[in-house]
Amino acid sequence: MTAADVAAKLGINVASVYARCKSGEWPATKIGRIYRFTPEQYQAIITPPVVEQKPRTQRKNIAHLLRSA
Repeated sequence: MTAADVAAKLGINVASVYARCKSGEWPATKIGRIYRFTPEQYQAIITPPVVEQKPRTQRKNIAHLLRSA
C-alpha cells in the first residue's frame, strides 16, 4: 500500500502521511524515498492506542485525610 492509498483511506493529505512516518508516529517501510505500508502496519495506524488510566489516588488521599481528622 502506498502513502497515497493510506491518505485516501484516511481522508488526509499525503504530506501528513509522510510527516507522521518521518516522525516515527506511524509504522512504515521506507524504500528509497518512498514509504510503503503492509496490512499489519495499516492496521496499527487505524487502531487507537491503549491508554492506561491512573489509579484514583486522589480519592484515597482524601479518604485518608478524613479518617485522620
